[in-house]
Amino acid sequence: MKTSLPLPTNPSKSLQTQTNSPSRTTQTPKTTPSLSDLAGAAKPSRNRAVDAYRVLAMGAVAIGHWAAIAITVDADGELVGGNALESAPSMSWFSWLFQVMPLFFVVGGFSSAMSLDSHNAKGGRPQDWVAARLRRMLAPTIVLATTWLAILAAANLAGVGSLAATGAVAAAIPLWFLANYTIDTAIAPYVLPRFRRNPAIVAAGGLGLFAAIETLRFLDIPGLGLVPQANWVLGWLLFQIAGFAWRDGLLPTGWKLGAIASGLWALAIAAVTVGPYPISMVHFPGIGDLSPTHPPSLALLLFGAAYSATALTAAPAVSRWLAGSGKRSRQAWSAVVGANSVAMSVYLWHFTAAVAASAVLYAIGGLPTASVGTAAWWIQKLPLIALSTILLAGIVAVVSKIERRALLAPRTPWNHGQAAMLGISAIISASVKGWAGGSSGAATVGIIGLLAAWHLVLSPRPIPTPSAVRPAAKG
Repeated sequence: MKTSLPLPTNPSKSLQTQTNSPSRTTQTPKTTPSLSDLAGAAKPSRNRAVDAYRVLAMGAVAIGHWAAIAITVDADGELVGGNALESAPSMSWFSWLFQVMPLFFVVGGFSSAMSLDSHNAKGGRPQDWVAARLRRMLAPTIVLATTWLAILAAANLAGVGSLAATGAVAAAIPLWFLANYTIDTAIAPYVLPRFRRNPAIVAAGGLGLFAAIETLRFLDIPGLGLVPQANWVLGWLLFQIAGFAWRDGLLPTGWKLGAIASGLWALAIAAVTVGPYPISMVHFPGIGDLSPTHPPSLALLLFGAAYSATALTAAPAVSRWLAGSGKRSRQAWSAVVGANSVAMSVYLWHFTAAVAASAVLYAIGGLPTASVGTAAWWIQKLPLIALSTILLAGIVAVVSKIERRALLAPRTPWNHGQAAMLGISAIISASVKGWAGGSSGAATVGIIGLLAAWHLVLSPRPIPTPSAVRPAAKG
């Protein structure tokens, strides 16, 4: 996952290793920095709103998913699962509170531009940067994939494979974002310099192409095939490009940006009231051909731009407050830093925690029985949310160590070319999308593909220790 956390390494030794790429210095940390170390290492000029918004995005996704889970027991005692918006579409406006992925991609673009600037200043190669970012993001994901592969294997031996497969698919519901984020990360080193050479042309060209592809959704033209699906990549890429513009100071600020946000909100509301788009800003079964996210629609683009512009308008004030010397500001910043160090674990495992909580409550007869969306249903659902929170806290306490280790790990070079990096990124993206695709067979293949890509290619190889390096021959 992309991160801009301050991560001091307290190096004890430096080791230059020679590979096919330029020599690099690897630093090994003596100890793991404490939370106060990480919080105190931030520079006063740091845009702390970036870190705060990342935490906001991860937390909102978890809460939104738990709110949308509609697992009930019908009159015959049968388990019925689905999305609450299927049964209660009037709740669709709630999605406007919890659809924060556009802002997350904007924040990701900001962080990527900042990280690439540092990487390029040291003469780094694009493929090494991509490899480092993907390793940080995927290291905790591999733990989730391994866990579910083991569950599937054990369940099949026990004769309950179909039930476990349903759980595996449900656990992967949040992972669609990884498929798109992987692609955006892989191409960021190539998009950023082109954007900087011609920011207006790149932005306008991307928006124009998106609009042209979106128009094809409304035209019944034979042979279009998967052309409209190109907006899966382009739609989220546009938010990343907005993050590049934010990093480079190309966006309006203050009241001007606030006025733009107001206009975008008006357009977004018009798109779902006067226009043809559904109110919901999240996808759910039965939403129809104009899904907001499968692929991203014009309505989502307007909504995401409005949401992000509003957040960016407030960003200077948020950053100043988090950098303040007052007790509450220091506590809030420490909380943001701490939450960032486990954000990916929370995102990855919150649905697995909900699946486990549902299984426990089903066994003891504690799942909701009221009609979805009613006051009684919300009340009956409180135990599910409470148990999911408890289970998630326990899971994160264990798996977050892997996330922190990946964040602090020294970077190792990618021993292949740029084309190979783009290829493995495509395989990872396709595997994650397959896992989250909705069928048990696709989920199994996706999990295996993801694990193979990691263990065979992407996983960082051990770094030689000083004793293993042969001293240079004396001439």
